[in-house]
Formats: sequence, C-alpha cells, structure tokens
Amino acid sequence: MSTVVQPQTRVKAQGTAAKVRVGLWELVRAELTRSRRTFTWGVIGATLIFTVHTIILANASISSGVVTELQWNGNALAWMHMYAGGFAVPLGLLTGAMAQWREQRWRQGGTAWRAVAPRRVAGARLVVLSLSALACQVALVAPVVGHALIVGNGWGPWDRYLLFATYMWIVVTGACAWGMAAFHVLRVVSIGVAPVLGFVWSVAGVVQAERSDWWMLPWAWTARVPLPLLGVHGNSVLLEEGSPVWGYPLLPGFLLTTGLTLIGVGLAVLSGAPGGAGSSTSSVSRLSRLLPGGRAADDDESETVSVQSSEQAPGSRPRSIPNRRAAPATRMARVPGPRSAVLAMAGVLPWIVWVVLATLLLAFLGVLHTAYPPGYGQNFLELVGMPVAAAITGITVWGRLQPAWRTLITRRGACGILVSATVLTAVFLVPVLVVSWIVTVLGDTLTRTDPSLPAVTGAVYGLMVMPAVAFMIAAVSLAVALCTRIVVAIVLNIILVVTGLLIGGNEVMAATGLWRIAPWAWMSVSHQFPGRWLTIVVLSLLIGSTAMGAAVLGARRAAIRE
Repeated sequence: MSTVVQPQTRVKAQGTAAKVRVGLWELVRAELTRSRRTFTWGVIGATLIFTVHTIILANASISSGVVTELQWNGNALAWMHMYAGGFAVPLGLLTGAMAQWREQRWRQGGTAWRAVAPRRVAGARLVVLSLSALACQVALVAPVVGHALIVGNGWGPWDRYLLFATYMWIVVTGACAWGMAAFHVLRVVSIGVAPVLGFVWSVAGVVQAERSDWWMLPWAWTARVPLPLLGVHGNSVLLEEGSPVWGYPLLPGFLLTTGLTLIGVGLAVLSGAPGGAGSSTSSVSRLSRLLPGGRAADDDESETVSVQSSEQAPGSRPRSIPNRRAAPATRMARVPGPRSAVLAMAGVLPWIVWVVLATLLLAFLGVLHTAYPPGYGQNFLELVGMPVAAAITGITVWGRLQPAWRTLITRRGACGILVSATVLTAVFLVPVLVVSWIVTVLGDTLTRTDPSLPAVTGAVYGLMVMPAVAFMIAAVSLAVALCTRIVVAIVLNIILVVTGLLIGGNEVMAATGLWRIAPWAWMSVSHQFPGRWLTIVVLSLLIGSTAMGAAVLGARRAAIRE
C-alpha cells in the first residue's frame, strides 16, 4: 500500500475542520489547563513572598528606630512603592515571555495545527495572564490589610490602596502583553532581556515621575500615579504635609497607562502564537542557544525523518535517518587525549552574550560618568550593575549546562564541572567589574590625608569586597537555578536587587542591622561603612561556598527533574 497521503484528502479534512467554531470561553479553558503548575500562576507566590518581605522590613525599620514618622500599619503603603517602582513591570514582562516560551517548547500541545486562529489563542492567553495579574494584586494587598486588622490598625485608607491595586493590575497586564510581543521578536532571548529592560524602565520612571513634562516620558506614566496613592516621593520618602504630589491628578496617568497597555495587547494579538515546530530561524533566534534554556535552530531540525525505501517491503518498519549535524560534544568526543573539565566548559559558556552585556555596562557607566559626578556611577555599579552582572553570569552558566546535564554528570563529577565553570566565570567577570569600577572613580579622590579617617576612601573598600560579593551572587543564582528553575532565580534576584536599593541606597537604614538582610547591596554597605569590609568578605565567601555545595548536592536531582 502506498504511504503517501493524497492532497485532495488533506484539503477536504481542512475544509471540514474549518466549519468547527471554538468559542473564546473554550480557548480560555484550554489555556487555563495548559498553564497549570507554570510560572503564569507561580508569579502569585513570588508576589506573596515580596509582600511578606515588605511587612517584615516595615516592622524591622520601626523597631530599630530608623523610621519615626508613622502612618497606617507601619507605613505599609509607602513600603508597597517598591512593588510599583521596581518589581511589577519586570515580573509582568517575564510572565508574558515565559508563557510564550512555554508554548514554543511544548509545541502548543498540538493546538497550532487545529482550526483555530493563532490570534484568538493569543487573546485567550492574554485573558489568563490578566487573571493572573489580578490575583497578584490580591496577593499584594490582602496580606497588608490582614496584618493591619490583626494588629488593630483597622482598614486604613481603603480607597487609596484599592485604586493602587486596580492601577497595578492594568500595569502588570500591559507588561505581560508586551512580554508576549517581545518574545515574538527576540524568542528565548527575551527571557533574560525583558526583565532587565523592565527594571531600567521602572527606575527611570520613579526618577522622573515628578517632572513637569512627565507626560512626554512613557516610563514616567506608570510611576506617577502611585505617588499620591501611596503617599511617597519617587525615592520612596514619605510625602510631607502640603506637598504638591498629593494634588497630582490620577485620571491622566490612568488613561495614558491604559493606552500603553492596549498597544501592548494589540501587538501581542497581532503577533499571534509561536509557530510550533517551525519556529523562527532568524539571527535573533539563533542567539537563543546562548541564553538559559535556549536551543539552536539545528535542534528543532534534529527530529528523526522516517523514509521508506523502494527496496523495503510495504509492511516493514521505515528507516530512521537523523537529520542533524554532529554536535560539538560529539566532535570533541572523537578527539584523542585526556579530558579537561575547564577546557570543556570554556567551549560552551556564553562568552558572546557576556561580552555584549559587559560592553553595554561599560558604555552606560561611561555616559553616566560624563553627565554626572563620580558618585552617581559608583552607586549604580554597587547597587545595580555588579549584582545584575553577577546574577546573569550565574544563571546563564546553568542555562548552557542544563540541556546536556544528564550526560555531563555521567562523564565527570558535578563538583568538577561546577568548579570549572565558576573559575572561568570569575576569570571573565572580575576583570570586567574592575574596569567598570575604574570608569566610575575616574576624577575622584581615592586617598585621604586626615589622620582620623581611613587612608583610602569608601570606594576602595567597595573594590576590596567586590570579588567576594560577586562570587556570592553568582553562586547563589547558579544554585537556585539548578535546584529549582531558572525563572525562580530571576525572580529572587529581582527581589534582592530591589531590597538592596532600598536598604543599601539609604545610609540611615544601612547604618542599622538591616544591612545583613540586603546581601546584594553589600558592596555599597562596605563603601559607606568601611569597618564592615572584612565581615562582608567572610560572609560572602561563606554564603557562596554553601550555595556551591547545595548545587553539587542537587546535581543528580536536577538531572532527573526533566
């Protein structure tokens, strides 16, 4: 019998399927089913953790005497500004991109080949993401209100925090839509790029939210409305009595942000769903192999092709012809001689991505140094640049090792592989950070003549602790990504960077014991308080070594997890 399907039969089947009309509710139900136990709903847990962390910080700041001016529930609304100023947009972008990445990896569960328009599928996915965003706002506000009722502070300004939750629902929904659109352009690269861009967007917004020309700056739209609702300035400082910020109208910000959300929704729907097995093979898509979980276009084409020779019997099993080129690991296996874990890791680490990101960091610091005094660049490097760079290196290391991890640990112990990757990472990261530090201190005084002060300035002490702190951040990021998921490591780093900005960026709070719960800001803490540098080095090395040990212990479980 012939194994060839006649074209007439295929056209007829398509015509029959086209008569079936699937309603939006059925698409939403299908999307809900596919999104179970994924980051679409896991983001609610991340928001809840953020809220609990915020309540703990609020109580700690009051008990330590750092904050003396008290409002409802320990200034809970002011502390919630961290969510609007650095957490919501990056997390929304990540959630939207992760949803699209999930469907690409799962080939949409076969639905891409059914008689449903991809744009309708994308619309249903947006509905589910919007529901997830709404649940996040409940997870943000409900614990704060519940805590206030328990301690006897009452319902408080319910109209303000309900308006804030509604507004953030619009913001997060729009961020999810923009994340979906970003994935259509960048593919898996967007998983790493989108949160970083979202964080930059948020920081730029809170810095410029109080400008008179804010309406000309889209990043300020999302940051301006929360200020009067939460009673804070852009830097999270409580509003004083009679501040003009109290009188900021809310309607323009609501309308502009809603418009930005609708644009993102339109782009997400127009881009449709990712195309199953035939995903993009553009140059941008090829970059995905360099980032966490990325696969080369060749991997999509590596499926076995079944053919039937004319010499075979009709009932015989067709031959399987692998449609792939020799993998680098296969080619290296043919090379005689001893094996070196360091050389093997040197061949797979994402050097190109690291070089590009390092170049961007140095360029940004250069521009910042040119436009502002040296202190601005130093603060950025200590609170944002170094933590983000170290976190990215740790996460991307596991992203490159993960696809072949099962095979790797059978050839070499997990300890040797991880240590080799860590050494190579340090060889690249430390020089880049040192050069970045040199760029920020150009023109600044590094020595002192006053005998009552240390011989060198705080910036030098920041340099002294920088390698240890970078090792800690990279090791923790790698361990969390290995033992759980890459997305968990990304969310954890977002929370810790925001916490570091809040505590390390405030000299009053950093002067108290709260500095211990902001390890991502320890370089800045050492800069402000040089006497703590040795303690910070010891703690950083201890935490980093513990994280590496946890990664080694979790290596076998990571191999069988997927």
